[in-house]
Amino acid sequence: MNPHPLRQPRPQPRRRFTAVVLGSAAMALLAGTLPRSSRGTTQSALHATPRDFEGPYRPPRDTAWGGVNLMAEDGLTSPGSPLVFAGRVIDTRGRPQAGLQIQVWQANSTGRYDFHPGETPGHGAPDQAFRGHGQARTDSGGWFAFRTIRPAGYRRTLLGFLPWTFVPHIHVAVRAADRDLLVTQADLDRVATGRIAPESGTQQALMQSDAMQQLIAATGKAVVEAAGTAAGAQLIRFDVVLAARA
Repeated sequence: MNPHPLRQPRPQPRRRFTAVVLGSAAMALLAGTLPRSSRGTTQSALHATPRDFEGPYRPPRDTAWGGVNLMAEDGLTSPGSPLVFAGRVIDTRGRPQAGLQIQVWQANSTGRYDFHPGETPGHGAPDQAFRGHGQARTDSGGWFAFRTIRPAGYRRTLLGFLPWTFVPHIHVAVRAADRDLLVTQADLDRVATGRIAPESGTQQALMQSDAMQQLIAATGKAVVEAAGTAAGAQLIRFDVVLAARA
């Protein structure tokens, strides 16, 4: 399968924090980062993807997690824009990390976390066609791929009284032996415009990976073949770099 170029999203107004009282220190702590692989201070090490807070809407422990398809399986049509969210997990030495569990969760196209019991009616409109969470294991090359929709940016009240605007993002947890190795976020606008480090692998390798074949099996060939084209789903490439383990 030939790779398709990424289709860049339109620039959108971005506003992270509307309360001045916390100042720039809180911005640095809580604002979304750009978790992608990049070279460190030496030629032999990459910067590890920074951790980011998981937020209050991580699926509860007793959740029956979905697979690589975050859409509901009852044939309903979602109003959200289709998205293929895929990437590779490597360590700071550039080695692919196979067999790790990837969990993703996100808001729907109106900014609502449908699956979470803590949601309120005022947090966007429900989407019965959207499950909102999924999990998979990285393949032998460290690749993963999910079918989803583009989440909306939304407003919430932080710490019970501070207005906060969240840009479109997807939460990502990398796990091994039933514990988190890393919990971070993919800020979709920043990730889509970021450079793909050579150590993370080519777009062609991604499109030909076992992870993409698994996505085809779960969602149909057309979903993957059209990804990144004007007529198909947007393709967001999100790579994760873990601290090297022995």
